[in-house]
Amino acid sequence: MEIKKIRCNFCGFLKKGLVLKHYNLKVCLECFPAFFKKRVQETIEKFKMFSKKDSILIAVSGGKDSMSILKALKDMEYNIKALHIDVGIGEVSKKSKEFVQEFCEKEDISLKTIKLQEEIQLPLKELSKISKRPICAVCGMLRRYILNRESSGQTIVTGHTLNDEVAFILKNMIFWNDELLARIYPVLHEKEGFSRKVKPLCLITEEETRFFCETLSIKYIDEPCPYKSEVYELFKKVVYEINYDFPGSIIGFYKGYLKRAKRFYPENINNISLQSCKNCGYMTISELCSICRLKEKLLQYKHG
Repeated sequence: MEIKKIRCNFCGFLKKGLVLKHYNLKVCLECFPAFFKKRVQETIEKFKMFSKKDSILIAVSGGKDSMSILKALKDMEYNIKALHIDVGIGEVSKKSKEFVQEFCEKEDISLKTIKLQEEIQLPLKELSKISKRPICAVCGMLRRYILNRESSGQTIVTGHTLNDEVAFILKNMIFWNDELLARIYPVLHEKEGFSRKVKPLCLITEEETRFFCETLSIKYIDEPCPYKSEVYELFKKVVYEINYDFPGSIIGFYKGYLKRAKRFYPENINNISLQSCKNCGYMTISELCSICRLKEKLLQYKHG
C-alpha cells in the first residue's frame, strides 16, 4: 500500500493516507488505527469469538500480525495476557523476544516467555533429524502443545491473517487434504483437553497489519524464519499477487469458502476418538502424544 495525499472517507480531510482498494476506501494515517480496530471488533462479533468478560491468551511471536492484534485488543480493553515462545533461532529469536518484552512492559500487558529448548533439550535441527520431520513441522507441533497447556481454559488468540487462511486453503486444496480443510474456520471450539482458539485477523490482510504497526511505531520482527516451509511461502506469495492484481478477491474467496465448507465436509469429519496421554495427560489418538513420542526418541538417540 502506497502512502499518498488522499481525502479520507472518515474525517473528510485532505491528508497523507492510503487507498484500500479491496474495501474501496481512502483512509488517512490518523484514522487508520481506529479503522483497523473497528474491523477487528466486527470480526470478533461476527464469529462470536469472545467477550470483555473472557480471559484471553494471545500467542505473540514478535511479528507484525501478532503485535498488531496484541495492541488492538489492549486498546479495546479486552482481558488479555501474552505468551511468547522463544524458539531459539539465533538473532531472529533474540530480537523477537526483546520486541515482545519491551512492548508488553510499555503497554502494561502480562507476559510469560517460555524457551522451547528448556521444554525439550535439543535445538530444532537435531529434533528434526531425530523425528524425521521438517523443522517447521516440529516447531509448530511443540508450540501448539505449549500454547494449549498454558492456556488453562482461556481463549487462545493467534495472529493468522486473511493471507494465511487463504494460502492454507489453497495449499490443502491442491493436495486435497480433507481433514485440514474441514477444520478451517475462524473459531475452533473448546473440547475435552483443548482450549478455544480464535483468529480475529482472519478478514484482515498482512498489508493492513504491517501498516497498523508502522503507523503506531510498533517494533516488529520482519526477518523471515529460516526454517519456514517453502511450499507454504509459495502459496503466500501467490495469494499476495492475486490480491494485488484483483483487489478484494481473496476476502471474497475466503468468505465463499466458509459458506460452502459445511456442504463439502460433514461436521463429524474431525470427531476422532481421543484419550489422555499416559505420560502427560495431553489429549491424543494413541497411548502417547506426539511430544512424548518425540521425547522417547530423544532418549533412544542419547543412549545410542
